[in-house]
Amino acid sequence: MNTLNNLKSIIFKLKREEVKSLIKFQRYYQDSTDKSNGKAIQLVENILTDPQCTAKDIQVGLYGRENYHAFNKLLNRTKDKIYEVLLFDQNLSKSYYSERNRVVFEIRKKLMQSEVLYLRGMTEELEAFQNKIISKAKEYEVYDSLIEALQAKQRFMGFRFGKKEFNKIENQIILFEENRKAVQRSRSLFTKIGAKINQSESSDDYIEELNESLKILEEDFQNTNSATVGYYFYYLQTESFQINHLYEESQIILNKLLELVTKNPSIYTRVRHGDVVMNIANNEILIKNYDSAIQSAVLATTFYEDNSVNQDLAKELEFFARFYKGEIDHSEKILEEIYNSSRMSHTPFLYSKRAYLLACIKNLKGEIQKSDELLSEVKEIEKDKEGWNLGKRIMTIINKIEKKDFESADLKVLSLEKFIKRILKFRQVRKRDITILRILLKLINEGFNFEKVYEQRKRYFELLESDDPEYKWKVKSPEIIIFHEWFKKKILNGKSIEG
Repeated sequence: MNTLNNLKSIIFKLKREEVKSLIKFQRYYQDSTDKSNGKAIQLVENILTDPQCTAKDIQVGLYGRENYHAFNKLLNRTKDKIYEVLLFDQNLSKSYYSERNRVVFEIRKKLMQSEVLYLRGMTEELEAFQNKIISKAKEYEVYDSLIEALQAKQRFMGFRFGKKEFNKIENQIILFEENRKAVQRSRSLFTKIGAKINQSESSDDYIEELNESLKILEEDFQNTNSATVGYYFYYLQTESFQINHLYEESQIILNKLLELVTKNPSIYTRVRHGDVVMNIANNEILIKNYDSAIQSAVLATTFYEDNSVNQDLAKELEFFARFYKGEIDHSEKILEEIYNSSRMSHTPFLYSKRAYLLACIKNLKGEIQKSDELLSEVKEIEKDKEGWNLGKRIMTIINKIEKKDFESADLKVLSLEKFIKRILKFRQVRKRDITILRILLKLINEGFNFEKVYEQRKRYFELLESDDPEYKWKVKSPEIIIFHEWFKKKILNGKSIEG
């Protein structure tokens, strides 16, 4: 029964204090109007005691037989009571809501109270009451409620003081209506661009739209000085700088964003604070400031709930920073923690990504069999704009070579060639990846003689070691084991093998 399952889901999402409120409310409701011998209380207690209880079992316990009609009405009444309990002041004021959320709840509730006072003729302190709502709504940029409060005040004050007062408030309404539109526009543009970024395989797919959106947001920010508009503007400006590899400029904008978030209650939440700090950590990795990145990543974890997806993302950044700094053992410990956490969080992409990263670490530590086992857990990623599928295939080839399984390595290289040809039909592949493929094809043709291939394809290796954006190795790319360094190490270790 879907209605019962929905009720169970809601009940188990309630906090302990909310469950207590619900039981008290049901008892009060039973004492005053409920003639059903506390069946609503029994229902909730049954669900809390036995989460697997069936509709049939509960009905028999409540009514002595199956009674679908009465039971369905009871389920719906109970849900209605839960929704009312969620709106109790004592529950809305809890710390699991951000300060901004609590203020928004308070503003909307006071708007209803203001309307009731007006309709009941209790207008002795109505102006002061409305002014408090307006002041708080301005501070937190809750423009829809602000306009509603101004309109209510205009109706009340206009009749008392005439046209002059009416027009004065009307001018405020017009001003804040423009702010409301700017905030709505900024949120819409940000969401639209964000969705496109997530679905795109290259920044070429959205860079023109991003630049147009930035022009609009910059103008709106200048005109309104709205922290909300600024929040979205700075985030998209960061994206623009990063896709153009202007990481120092991006760091400046992120610091502005951090100041904006921490100084403006209209946009501040702990999660947003954490998100900005996490983005700073990510950018510090991109500019190879690993010590600062570690500090920022660790700080970011403190803003999220334990074992949450966001906290694990912050820990993943700490992994990258420590790994690039050379702290292999420490980075491995962090990675194993979030790899195991990803098993439980139902995030397939993150689980596959971390299995792949851990496979790379195991390879570096000489645990090739364990690396292969982890790679087997990595699933193909649809719309893989960052190249994790390519990374997995190249890593698999490296493992085959390390195990001297040259026949399998040969087949995997040919499979990689087909894979790249296939994806080239609908999107670009970095020239670095194509160059690595060419080196591998030459390697199998020369019987895995590393030294001979290096001498014959020295130009390729020069490109891979250059600063050319299409060929250079990238921080935070799937290429954890840097291909040209691995290749040269094979030569230095004297492991050139005639196949």
